[in-house]
Amino acid sequence: MAVRLFTFVCEFRGTTAISQVMASDEREAVPVWTESLLAEKPFGRASTYLARSAARGDTSFMPVGIVGLANVWSVTGLCGGDLLLADIVETVLPPNGS
Repeated sequence: MAVRLFTFVCEFRGTTAISQVMASDEREAVPVWTESLLAEKPFGRASTYLARSAARGDTSFMPVGIVGLANVWSVTGLCGGDLLLADIVETVLPPNGS
């Protein structure tokens, strides 16, 4: 299966974090993205909680396709009563691959 590039635009507690991951599909992209949450900690200590929740397979972290759009999904989750909203967009690599 081909590896694809996914861009995550995530909003949590007034902070927007954007990252990109390589995965075979949008479902596989979520746990790969959680690894970047652990490494980069864009939401401070809450990053670890969010990453663990997603890694456990918490159903709220399952990508849901956005009706009317191609290759766009949404992921939601809760941390300490606060909503996390992440949009996932399959991103086309430029011809030079960078």
